Amino acid sequence: MRPLDLILSTLCALLTTLGMIGLKTALPEVLTLPALLGQALPLIGAAAVYFLGLGLWTVALARNEMSIAYPIGIGLSLFSATLGGHWAFGEALTVGKLAGGGFILLGAFLISRSKAIKTPHS
Repeated sequence: MRPLDLILSTLCALLTTLGMIGLKTALPEVLTLPALLGQALPLIGAAAVYFLGLGLWTVALARNEMSIAYPIGIGLSLFSATLGGHWAFGEALTVGKLAGGGFILLGAFLISRSKAIKTPHS
């Protein structure tokens, strides 16, 4: 994966996480129509940030092999969601979560550095 595409995937993960944080923050505890309408602007803003991340994701996916772009994007999103949950909501950041995130980042790095192996069908 090219460095620019890795940057796009990282920005996608960060924007997606910010969008999720915004959605979780804006959603009322009780989902009623009046409560949702009262939070319409924050919800729309959070959804816009989330979809901006999705837009970057489509660019990265279009420019790379799906078998490389998809695991990297998902891995980075999972790890950024873990950190975002801790930062925004005080969720526990355990050794297991950090170790798992480290393995995810290592896997994303290895996938990004992988070279295609020619097969008879390629």
